Amino acid sequence: MNRETSRTWRLCKELITLLNKDNAFEITELILEKLNLQALTSETLNIRGELLKKGALSDESFGYARQFSNADCIVVAAPLWDCGFPGIFKNYVEAISIPGIVSLYEGNGKPTGLCKAEKLYYVTTRGGSNIGDEKDLGFATIQGLCKFFGIKDVRCISAEGLDDVDKVEAIMQKAIAAIPSKL
Repeated sequence: MNRETSRTWRLCKELITLLNKDNAFEITELILEKLNLQALTSETLNIRGELLKKGALSDESFGYARQFSNADCIVVAAPLWDCGFPGIFKNYVEAISIPGIVSLYEGNGKPTGLCKAEKLYYVTTRGGSNIGDEKDLGFATIQGLCKFFGIKDVRCISAEGLDDVDKVEAIMQKAIAAIPSKL
């Protein structure tokens, strides 16, 4: 997202301010476009597989997975792009989806989540109207992943209809005003 003008980032900052109104939390911010996250390839998947076979969960390549798994609360800011979220976020999801760190498979093949966070907030903005959380494939993906990772409470903070340029500020103010009800 364009952080200079991003409405998603604006909404996210409002949420973080409310969540940390007592300055009780240490906040770690990841700007994915600065992390050089690459999509998995056959080569990198094989390297990851070898590390997992060795039980090398402390390998530096799994750092984002450990960080995610150990977080107390997670806030994701991702605008709706092509019915989902930006591709770079998918690269991040691939980087954190490490068995033994965010989840593990029990003997019966069922996954068990290992993440410490009880809550994840998904902050998004949508140009169109009447999309809603249920039609937002980015949010649906996050909900599914959180079940897999053991994060039980997943909430969406959103503003939609932002393609109506005459109503952008009113829509944003309404979304910001609604944040406390979603905490």
